[in-house]
Amino acid sequence: MRIIFLGMVIAILSGCSMGHRDPVEVKKALNEAANQANSKSLDELPDSVQADLMPELEGLSSSEQPTIKRFRVQANGVPAKAFFANLVKGTEFSVAIHPDVTGRVTVNLTDVTMDEVLNVVRDIYGYDVVKSGKVIQVYPAGLRTETIPVDYLQLKRIGRSLTSITNGSVSSKDDGSSSSSDSSSSSSSSSTSTEKTGGTDIETLSESDFWTQLEKSVSTLIGANGGRSVVVSPQASVITIRAMPNEIREVRQFLNVSQKRLQRQVILETKILEVTLNDGYQQGIEWSNMSASLGGADVVVNRAASTLAGLDPIADLLGGSTSVTVSDGNFQAVLNFMATQGDLNVLSSPRVTAANNQKALIKVGEDEYFVTDVSSVVGSGDNANVAPDVELTPFFSGISLDVTPQIDDKGNVLLHVHPAVIDVSTEVKSIDLGDTAGVIQLPLAKSSIRESDTIIRASDGDVVVIGGLMKSSNKDVVSKVPFLGDIPGIGHLFRNTVNLSEKTELVILLKPTVVGVNTWPHEIERSRDLLNEWFPEGQ
Repeated sequence: MRIIFLGMVIAILSGCSMGHRDPVEVKKALNEAANQANSKSLDELPDSVQADLMPELEGLSSSEQPTIKRFRVQANGVPAKAFFANLVKGTEFSVAIHPDVTGRVTVNLTDVTMDEVLNVVRDIYGYDVVKSGKVIQVYPAGLRTETIPVDYLQLKRIGRSLTSITNGSVSSKDDGSSSSSDSSSSSSSSSTSTEKTGGTDIETLSESDFWTQLEKSVSTLIGANGGRSVVVSPQASVITIRAMPNEIREVRQFLNVSQKRLQRQVILETKILEVTLNDGYQQGIEWSNMSASLGGADVVVNRAASTLAGLDPIADLLGGSTSVTVSDGNFQAVLNFMATQGDLNVLSSPRVTAANNQKALIKVGEDEYFVTDVSSVVGSGDNANVAPDVELTPFFSGISLDVTPQIDDKGNVLLHVHPAVIDVSTEVKSIDLGDTAGVIQLPLAKSSIRESDTIIRASDGDVVVIGGLMKSSNKDVVSKVPFLGDIPGIGHLFRNTVNLSEKTELVILLKPTVVGVNTWPHEIERSRDLLNEWFPEGQ
């Protein structure tokens, strides 16, 4: 809910930046949210703090607070029935022991409570101990059934990222066969298929079917022998296990660790930029000069942008895109540096919130339909006219970004990032089909694509820069004398056209922020500071 509200605030801020009115209501809402976040008490205290605090009961003075009785329990091979019967002597508790309870108990515990003793005996010896008020019920050791809540969505997600480069090399294969029964009759069949033989494909697949994988994992932990079973109910978000006590304890530990890792999130701020390089930087942005430009920030430049073990030497030889990591998390400092290399144009600033190991996708642009196939259909009967059958295919034009994060215990983030900038236009192609059909003209879709598919590692708050995606283009620059240059016929005498070649480099800035205890108040303060910067008080 907080992330949704924050997204609404950012959207409102973006809309307000287009006008000149002071957004008083938005400022008021941010101030109230910041004050509420600052004054709100912690729902959960850290373990280090909680351990130093004494329990408090409202409405009772220190002399009226009940004291918890503690015992010293020593037992060496004591029969289980005698152990539980003697345990409650001199206390306010009563015990009911099942007739099938057997075995002997050996423990040596000092300064423990009744609950601690019961938990130890239950976990070690497997007895099913149920405490209901002041009555303790003891059942024999064996299989137990427990229902454990698991908070997760009931869904299945499948993600796919594809980057394909085809050289155009095509091979043809003819698979034909023929047979004849006599000289006057024969039959033959053949099929021809083509396949590309050159190019590169990078395909990344991610599949998340949590409840199916959970059932398989828990079943593997406890096995299926001796009446053990696992029942998963995604609708109720619970899992019911019938197993031995030690096996149930292991399943609980597995679920606790899994839940903590599943609930991790990362906010990924992204800026997709295009830098039109100056004459002195036609070979690309000089990233090695960034450290001196940023001052004291820690800057790491990696030409290969490879973080996979064993691939760095190969990537160093092949070169490739450039990856730069800035430790201080300052977006503006990186933007100011790139502005010294050429004209800076911000194409998009998407903001994605992704859960741990879950693919997130943001897409800004439009889908336009283009003709991809035309065929003729001849009617039958009285309606024998030829009707064209046109096939339309949508092509996306705009900016897309999909990202899959993996967050470790120290706040480091391993990111699979796939940004793409696509520009689709119509181009008329002339195709000569020979003397019979002649030349036909087809309006086809022409795509200009700049994309990358990479895996990078960053720490919480770092700014990662992915660059090196170059593009060259030519454009005509017309200079003319006003009015005279527009005169038909003789206007060309008063204007001059120069063809200029320019290079642009696509740069992607990424800043991962791991969602933690103080993330929400920090984001509110940052949004409020940004709004005050755009609309200062008193103006």
